[in-house]
Amino acid sequence: MSIKFLSRVAWCALLATALATAVFGQTDRGTITGTVIDPANALIPGASVTAHNDATGAEYKTDTTQTGNYTIPSLPAGIYSMSAEAAGFKKATVANLQVEVAQEVRQAIKLEVGSATESITVQAESVLLK
Repeated sequence: MSIKFLSRVAWCALLATALATAVFGQTDRGTITGTVIDPANALIPGASVTAHNDATGAEYKTDTTQTGNYTIPSLPAGIYSMSAEAAGFKKATVANLQVEVAQEVRQAIKLEVGSATESITVQAESVLLK
């Protein structure tokens, strides 16, 4: 074999590898990431976060980390509604989030303090003893 033939084979192999990498690198998915915060903008760890695909009805769930962050990767492109909930807070929803191909959408979700407990006050008059 000649050196010229081997260099052409090597060049073709390199080109084929580059093209294969480019094809496999493409995706039809995107990511939603962000934080869940309270009214004072403090981060809320352990909150449940759900992304709902408005077109298909598919739901993707995760929990916030100890630092109040969440990431939902590999979402099919489309329009999503996000919801978050945590103990002691009202459920919050954010609508019309557009997830594009190979893009990352950042969305903070603010939870309002909810009535986690109810208190009942009983008032009675005492009878005077004689």
